[in-house]
Parts: sequence; C-alpha cells; structure tokens
Amino acid sequence: MVQIIPAILSTTEADFERDTSRLKQSSSFKEGWVHIDFADNIFVRNKTIESSVVAKYPIELHKEAHLMVSHPLEWIDDLVETIFERIIFHIEAKDDTKKCIEYIKNKGLQVGLAINNETPIERLEQFIDGVAVVLVMAIVPGFQGQEFIPASLDKIRNLKSRGWKVLVGVDGAVKDDNIKKIVNSGADFVIVGSYLLKGDIDENLENLWERIK
Repeated sequence: MVQIIPAILSTTEADFERDTSRLKQSSSFKEGWVHIDFADNIFVRNKTIESSVVAKYPIELHKEAHLMVSHPLEWIDDLVETIFERIIFHIEAKDDTKKCIEYIKNKGLQVGLAINNETPIERLEQFIDGVAVVLVMAIVPGFQGQEFIPASLDKIRNLKSRGWKVLVGVDGAVKDDNIKKIVNSGADFVIVGSYLLKGDIDENLENLWERIK
C-alpha cells in the first residue's frame, strides 16, 4: 500500500515549531516518516531553517531530509547529529553524486535521489544500486502550494518499468484531486505538505485515503 508522508517546509523556527506541534497533536501520524525540507537559497530560490532548529523540537517519527541545496556534503554531518534516518539529495546538485551516496551510507543512513521534472531518468542509472528511494519532483522545487506537473506521472511509470529495486516517491502539489492518478501510476509513497497542514490534518488525510479507494 502507498505511504502518505507529511512534509514540513519552514522558513522560520516559529513555523517549524507550529507544524511539528500540529503533527504531534494529530491522531494519524503516531508512526511512520516525516519529510523535512532544507533549502539554501542557491539551488532553489528559498531559504529554510537549518537542522539545528529541528533538534529543538523532537518528533516521534522517522525523519528524512530533503536537501534542495547545491552542496549536500556540507549538510550531512549536522543531519546525522539530528538523528535523521534518510537523506534525499538532488541528482542535479553540484557535489559529486557518488561521493554523496557513499558518505551518507558510511554514516549508516538510507540514501535517496531526487530528480527534477526536466532531468532525464537516465542520469540516475549509474547510481541506482546505491540508493533506497527515488523522489520525483512534481513541481519546481523550493516552495509549497504550486501546481502539479502532469508529466511527472509518465516519469513515475518510466521508473517503475525499469525494475530497479528502489521505492519511488512523488513530491509536490499532491492533493485530493490528483493522488489517485499518482498512486495508479505506481508511486510507492507520496509527500504531502500544504494540503495536509492547511486545516485539520486528520480530516485532510482521511480525504486523501478516500480518494485513493
């Protein structure tokens, strides 16, 4: 069954404290993963909190970091100290992809590769044996609340058809009017941010499950 993973993209500590508090109060997310976005205002045009803020507000969920940054190697050690279990970075980042994968794995963490909509899937091929997940970006990375890119569905199907032993996820503009198409395309998990966190989290999640049926 597909996993629905809540996402937090916070530009201030106050925002992060609010969103983690709301997730803790939710009856729906007592286990599983939480997806926390980090942006450096270089790779994407947005600047988020850093991992030191995450450490101040513990949450009883497995944490994965999504590094929308040019130089992921500069972020990894701090994320390890903040007890992240999976680090997803972009195939389009400037640091050497193989070095990043090896460094993360040597720290005992799972590795994920994110891929933007315009990037050919073939760029992943030489690295795929070293990663646990591939994250398809269905928006231009950096901001929540954008429109879903329909071509992402073809990218999911393409990835699943290759028989690679990775989980395929989708990040960006996932909501009630497209989640069924995403799941039917073969996604193993979906990252949901603004749709979940605006309003009642439990009701919004239930609505997503209803649409998947």
